[in-house]
Amino acid sequence: MSSFLMESAPAAETVIDGKRYLYFGGTGYYSLQNHPTLMKAAVEALTKYGMHSATSRSGFGTTPLHVAVEKKAAEFFGTEDAAYIASGYLCNIAGFQALTATAGFDAVFVDEGSHYSVIDFVHLLQSPVVTFAHAEPEDLRKKLRAHLKAGQKPLVVSDAIFPLMGQMAPVPAYVEISAPYGASIWLDDSHGVGVLGAKGRGTYEYYGLESDRLLFGGTFSKAFGSHGGIIPGEKNFIQTIRTGHVMNGATSPTSPAAASALASMELLTQHPEWRTQLWNNARMLKAGLRQMGFAIDDSPVPIAAWRLRSSQEMDRVHKELMNRGICIQRAHYVGGGPEGVLRAVVFSSHAAKQIDRLLGELKSLM
Repeated sequence: MSSFLMESAPAAETVIDGKRYLYFGGTGYYSLQNHPTLMKAAVEALTKYGMHSATSRSGFGTTPLHVAVEKKAAEFFGTEDAAYIASGYLCNIAGFQALTATAGFDAVFVDEGSHYSVIDFVHLLQSPVVTFAHAEPEDLRKKLRAHLKAGQKPLVVSDAIFPLMGQMAPVPAYVEISAPYGASIWLDDSHGVGVLGAKGRGTYEYYGLESDRLLFGGTFSKAFGSHGGIIPGEKNFIQTIRTGHVMNGATSPTSPAAASALASMELLTQHPEWRTQLWNNARMLKAGLRQMGFAIDDSPVPIAAWRLRSSQEMDRVHKELMNRGICIQRAHYVGGGPEGVLRAVVFSSHAAKQIDRLLGELKSLM
């Protein structure tokens, strides 16, 4: 969608190039990007604190807002502490550096289909890096056996939700397979936080997993409708992040972003029914796609992607849906292969009749 100009915030209906579309093209899972509560908080923060502190955390880069975000995030995710950093993209390198200092590991095992920010940053670590086949626990088992000597510890790294296809990583299998090695597991859970689990704590909560060796980073830019990266965890780990290169070398998140992140966590805590509605909408969309013959899972992840016979056919369907006032993605991204995919993302704010319209129009084009 990079060639299209969004002229309003992502919502069930969004203005693109001056035209209002029924919108299934983004990741504003609760349409919070322009929620009045977040907007009010952002304006008040901008007025009081200015855009940002103009320095990193190591200087005078902390405001009461940033402290409040970290305190609220620790409460939201049920951890001792949390670190709020400039972007979700930077969470992975901040987490890797902190894990190097606190957990210690002899080699890194990374899912080959992980996000750019995982693949880019994992190679900066001064440890051997071994890739394993995408979402294949048995290949991870094979690689651990082949590349670790007795007594050596691994770090296992993966996306929690692979964003293009909405596929969930088989995290319980990773935990079981790597536990005998004393492994730490790091997940990029940018698409799971705020969405999965009874309290919206993400993929580990969804699977019922909890351990001080299970760590993750996420973003406020998707479910939470704001901006910045968040890493929850135990105090020593978070303090290592605070004294590390990312928080000491980058300006703190903007004041409006911090205020809106704080407001969004409060809203999602107050409205668990939004998560239920999002899950219901996801299942409705996916059930309709399965009825058309597409191999779509039934998880509550609000992302569905599929391929048609050819790239030209996908271009045609995408263009015709746009002509009919419906926006989905014609996506080329990690895991999409050379021809890419068609991808639809559903929000809690979509009404059933809007999802039905997408499915009906899509069926008529098949």
